[in-house]
Amino acid sequence: MKGYSVSHVYRGLMCFTKGTNAQIYNSTTKKLVVLPDIEESNIIAKDHKFNKIIYHIAHDPVHDQYKVVCIVSRLKVVKLLLEHWVFTLGGGVSSRWRKIPCTCPPHSPFTRGLTINGSMYYLALVPNSMKPLFVRFDISSEKLSVLQKPEDAFWCRYYYTEIIEYDGRIAILDHADLVHDGVMDLWVREDEQKNRWSRMKRVLHPSQMNMIKTHIVHNMSLRVQGTTRNGDVILVPQPQVTTHFYVFLYNLQKNHFRKVEIKSNRYNTKRWDVVGFDDIENLMYL
Repeated sequence: MKGYSVSHVYRGLMCFTKGTNAQIYNSTTKKLVVLPDIEESNIIAKDHKFNKIIYHIAHDPVHDQYKVVCIVSRLKVVKLLLEHWVFTLGGGVSSRWRKIPCTCPPHSPFTRGLTINGSMYYLALVPNSMKPLFVRFDISSEKLSVLQKPEDAFWCRYYYTEIIEYDGRIAILDHADLVHDGVMDLWVREDEQKNRWSRMKRVLHPSQMNMIKTHIVHNMSLRVQGTTRNGDVILVPQPQVTTHFYVFLYNLQKNHFRKVEIKSNRYNTKRWDVVGFDDIENLMYL
């Protein structure tokens, strides 16, 4: 699939995107489905070059269905345009995108998003505000809501903030000071109703810092690309190195940091993606 990149991987389903086009590949059945265009979108119809489009795969535990969520946003002068769309995979459901009413303030997601316990979570920017929104999309009811963030959290370097899963719970990781100081801040949600979060600080050992300093040089940085099945945070070098492929894996609980090289002589590429797979085989018919 030339020109496509991996947007999201969930339970053996892989979402590949190129601009406004999206395809879903089932890694178990080896089936590929091309999703239809979102023809009724008022934002995409204008000029997709200035749009921000996010595709995310999720599972509806109530109806036992897999759905693709598409969030489209575009800043127009001082006004932010926003649309949420849902497409149901398989099951004989009408193969059309459905627009979801949004009661949240207009926003633009800046995190990849996390699907856990039947909901999708992401952080988003709001025009003329330094305070990001913490948004939840319920996959079954298809309703959006704004949640409370940690009271002591203030993120101004959004590129270095990501929502991850930590020990089965929702967590927000800030790694803005990782490359220079070897420090990461982690907020783990303990109680949603009481908005109770526990804050942890992770500091790398000198030997671990030497590993980063050796490979992350000049204007390079690290980007969080989800977690592995063992809970290791995947850190990908930016910009991407094309002479040899490697990532860093960091276990937040054990404070274990290591480099993993990806050896392959089969492909000559200027672009590569890193995703974390789970152990679930998905036999659904696309």
